[in-house]
Amino acid sequence: MERGAGGGEVPPAGHVELLFTNKDAPARPYAPTLGQYLAEPLPGYPAEAVLDYPESTCYLALHLIEQALADGYALRDVAILCRTRRHSRLLAKFLKERGFPIISADSLALQFAEVVNLLVATMRVLHQSADTLARAEALLLLDKVVRRLPPTPARARHIADVANDKESGQPFFDELRSLGFDVDEHKTGNLGLYELTEKLIGTFGLLGANEESDYLFRFLDLTLEYSLKYGNNLGNFLAYWDERKGALSINAPGGTDAVTITTVHKAKGLAYGIVIVPFADWSLTPMPGEMLWGRLETADKPLPDLPEVAVVRLNKTLEFTPLAAQRLEEQEKTLLDGLNTLYVAFTRPRHRLYVISKSPAEPKKAAAELPLSTAAPEPAALQGPARDVADLLAGYLRHLGRWQPDTTSFILNQGTAKKPAANSQQLTASNFPLVNLTSTDWHERLKLRRHATTVFDFDEQEAQGELNRKLHYALRRLLSAADLPRVLRQLTAEGFINQPEKPALESRLQALLADARLAPYFAEGLAVETERPILIGGHTHRAYKPDRLVFGAGASRATQSVTMLDFKLPPPQEKDKTRLREYAHLFRELGYVEVRGLLYYFGTGEVVEV
Repeated sequence: MERGAGGGEVPPAGHVELLFTNKDAPARPYAPTLGQYLAEPLPGYPAEAVLDYPESTCYLALHLIEQALADGYALRDVAILCRTRRHSRLLAKFLKERGFPIISADSLALQFAEVVNLLVATMRVLHQSADTLARAEALLLLDKVVRRLPPTPARARHIADVANDKESGQPFFDELRSLGFDVDEHKTGNLGLYELTEKLIGTFGLLGANEESDYLFRFLDLTLEYSLKYGNNLGNFLAYWDERKGALSINAPGGTDAVTITTVHKAKGLAYGIVIVPFADWSLTPMPGEMLWGRLETADKPLPDLPEVAVVRLNKTLEFTPLAAQRLEEQEKTLLDGLNTLYVAFTRPRHRLYVISKSPAEPKKAAAELPLSTAAPEPAALQGPARDVADLLAGYLRHLGRWQPDTTSFILNQGTAKKPAANSQQLTASNFPLVNLTSTDWHERLKLRRHATTVFDFDEQEAQGELNRKLHYALRRLLSAADLPRVLRQLTAEGFINQPEKPALESRLQALLADARLAPYFAEGLAVETERPILIGGHTHRAYKPDRLVFGAGASRATQSVTMLDFKLPPPQEKDKTRLREYAHLFRELGYVEVRGLLYYFGTGEVVEV
């Protein structure tokens, strides 16, 4: 408050306004200068349509921002302070869909970015081509984000036909090609996470689309971070995305001309030109079903054997028990927390404060007892305790004698219509937008030389080729050639391989199992062990793991044969044979007489007998 010339107080210069809405609010534009709804409906709504409480609140905030811009304020002057992150995200999504730039440290989750959702939906189809929901989502977002086409019934039916194709996912990729977006699914699906994301961004031309490039770069960072920490398995990444997407957000640089959306808690110590506090209806009393850790003194126990501490429901029945004082204390703490939050929100604005609340339920009194605008102010003590902030605000208006149930706007202080002149020049950030992200096929320009002499040893963590690693893993799971369909289904279901990888892996495995030199060792009915270690007594660090052991028929070890198979990368090396000879020596120590080894080299198909 300021002091007048005669020492009396004069109202502050700022604008303070309370707005009340509820479900069934009219779907019409709100005019802040008039304090009422206009006659024409909102775009896309029929004349008699109504809005629910969240929609109505979002539209009121939108119209208040538009009025602030018309009065000379910039977007950077406006802050929307919510009590919960859920409401922050709701308003951020609402405003962003209508083209407003947003700054928020905790509300702009990546899951709300349409360009990111397009990438994720396409990744889901690449991973599991039978995912009909992902197919439909990808095509709908492609129309909206990239092609900028409004939905039509005919297009929706066509997308449904493509998405629901039961035979394969090929119609989906053919549809993309017909629209000019060749994903090249057979190659793209085998890329690493970062390269896959970059490829899709380039294929769809997403950079600069829908003002969401910052989301793309954050998503690229995410794929890189995940691949470096956990690997390039697409199925695992999609599961990680589903779990973490709500906690992943972007931070816009300071000085950007954008609306700030954050929680009241995060706004402590900050100030903004215009503050909008939506959903100002949080409870001032404990929630129904909330629990209380009650403590009973020995003298207060109705039964001596009762424990000193118990968890009980926090409700009115505790009023008549020794826990009444503790119940009252919890109620006071809840009230104090709600008032503190309200105080922080109300002390953030410099020029304007708008509070949007829910129309409160009327007190349980006769209508004649409710004061009208012309009646004398009602003492607060006669209004009953406020159940939530909406009750508190309406009670204050009743105390002033101004409450009208059907009124939307209550201006407590008019303030100035135009933005006050700034005392100092507003600092702005110098941004240099990146308008091109070249996502060419670098595989055609960059050749990687692989050392052909590197041993294909799975105890080492060095990657030797994605397909060969998966081929080796499949062989380890394969007990016989007849198990091939089952093993491929399991690997696909577990996310170890995706649908585009499956044909190449199946072809390689079929060729290997058909090789006359190896086929006898993958026949049905054999006694087989895969990668079973052989431990040598007295040697703690020497463990041998043949890739495959096949035991012949025999009543004892002396009559039972053992064939050891190891799978390697070419060229053949003497140390490969030495390792198998060591295996053979160990089996002979165990009592086996007929022991032989086979080395199979991927790529060349060479088989060396040891």
